Amino acid sequence: MARNAKNRKFVIPLTDNLRVEAVWYASGTLCLSSQAGCALGCPFCASGKNGLLRNLTREELHLQLESCRSAGIEPERLTLSGIGEPLQNLANLSRFMEDCCRQKLPVSLTTTGTPLSRLTELLQLPHNGIMLSIHAGTESIYRQLIPRGPGLLSLRQKLQERWTRLSRRQRCKLGVNYLLLEGINDQPAELGALADWLIPFPEMTLHLLYCNPVPASTYRSPSAEQTGLVHSFFRQRGINVRRANRWRQQAEGGCGTLTMRRNETNFHS
Repeated sequence: MARNAKNRKFVIPLTDNLRVEAVWYASGTLCLSSQAGCALGCPFCASGKNGLLRNLTREELHLQLESCRSAGIEPERLTLSGIGEPLQNLANLSRFMEDCCRQKLPVSLTTTGTPLSRLTELLQLPHNGIMLSIHAGTESIYRQLIPRGPGLLSLRQKLQERWTRLSRRQRCKLGVNYLLLEGINDQPAELGALADWLIPFPEMTLHLLYCNPVPASTYRSPSAEQTGLVHSFFRQRGINVRRANRWRQQAEGGCGTLTMRRNETNFHS
């Protein structure tokens, strides 16, 4: 993939005068939205600023894929990591993922684990990866960043219940997303608590994400130097850790920037 390749965002008009966004990352991944809005209210993310209006249908999930194909782009893989919490729309997502499996199109997704009662079912679906967004090591910081999430302790307990029933291949497809936020979750105490949280799950990968600027948010990523120190900290703890790729740091469609709106103008992609 060319170094100067750029992401492309698609605005998808729905039948009830709503619009959601999907983004094709120039790495070959199409990021899809699962809901019109989001109920989680994470303060660093633009996707939930207008709350949750409804789930997207199976057909609307396919519509996002077809919009990308109509523009002459054939995605290599999909990720349900855009607007919304996938677990809250699991019935429609399950059917969509089965459709994609028949097309031999791999699908991954990102979830906070809300509602936690559906996580077991999700683990059994034909996924290409599940990323758990936790962004914290302690419960107090977690509640600040994901106020309507299931909680670190509850999420860890649910995972531990299922862990030994998963094959090693299945366990290696699970990961944790950690959005680095300067002065909030990039300090030693928070990082140490996260390392301890990860101990029962040695096959999981920790993904250090970049905080993209969004309106009305003061959150920002630490410096490149500090990010490097955080990366080294986890490597020294024996944790499989990765930094955000350049596609997720582009202004067009970067993590946390997708939004749901009402139709006010004609459709443009």
